[in-house]
Amino acid sequence: MMHENFLKDIRERYFLAKHIFYTNVDGHFVVLDLRQNSYLLLSDTEKYVFSLLFEGQNKLDAQGPDHFKKLIEDLVIQGLLVDTPQKARQHSAPDLPPVTREISGYPYDGLPDIRASHVYRCLKAFLYTRLVWWFNPMEKIIHKIKKRQTRLAARPQPEASIEQIRELIEIFRILKGLFYTAHNECLFDSLTMVNFLASYGIYPHVVFGVQMGPFAAHAWVQEGRRIYNGQITQVADFKPIMIV
Repeated sequence: MMHENFLKDIRERYFLAKHIFYTNVDGHFVVLDLRQNSYLLLSDTEKYVFSLLFEGQNKLDAQGPDHFKKLIEDLVIQGLLVDTPQKARQHSAPDLPPVTREISGYPYDGLPDIRASHVYRCLKAFLYTRLVWWFNPMEKIIHKIKKRQTRLAARPQPEASIEQIRELIEIFRILKGLFYTAHNECLFDSLTMVNFLASYGIYPHVVFGVQMGPFAAHAWVQEGRRIYNGQITQVADFKPIMIV
C-alpha cells in the first residue's frame, strides 16, 4: 500500500514534456523529441521509469522509492519529464486505426484536369513547407499544423468526397515532381501534401511511425484507415508514435 500511494503521488507530479512523444514497440521504448528532431531508444533504467509512470506497472525494484525519485530527477534534467502541468503533455495513445486502404492509382482513363490553380497551390505548398522546414524546429512545425487544425474546428467546412480527394492526390503526385523528389523524404513529402490539401479545405493527419529490428522511422498521410501517400505494405510494420 505504501508503494501504491507513492506511485499515485509521483504520477500526479510528473508528466511528459510537451515536445516528447513515446511508444512501446515490442518492449522497446522509443522517444520522439520534437525539440531536437531526433529519436531516442530508452535504456533499461529509463524504460523502468516510463513503465511505472505511463504503462500501468506498479512494482518498484529492490532499491525502492528514493532510487526511483533520483531516476525521475535525471529524466527531468534531460528534458524528457517535467514537474509542472503548464509545461506538460499528458501521454495519450494514437487513436487512428491501422491502415487497411490506400490510394495507389488513378482509376480513370487518362490524366486528371490539371489547371494553373493546381500548379500555383502545389508550388505554394512546396515553398511554404521548405521555408518552414529550414527556419523552424520540428516542434514549431507541428505547432503550426495543430494551430491550423484548431482554426478548422472553429469553422467546419463540408466534407470532401473520396473522389475529390483522389483527384487532388493524383494531381499532387504529378505536380510534385516539378519541385522535388520524394525519395527518402517521407516527412517533407507528407507535410507538403497536407499543406496542398489544406488549401482545398482537406485536413488529413500526418502520422509518425517507428519500427524495431532494425530501427526505422517513417511518416505518412492518413485519414481513417486510408493512406494517402504510400501503400499498406510500406507502413504495416510501423507503430505510430505521434499523430498530428
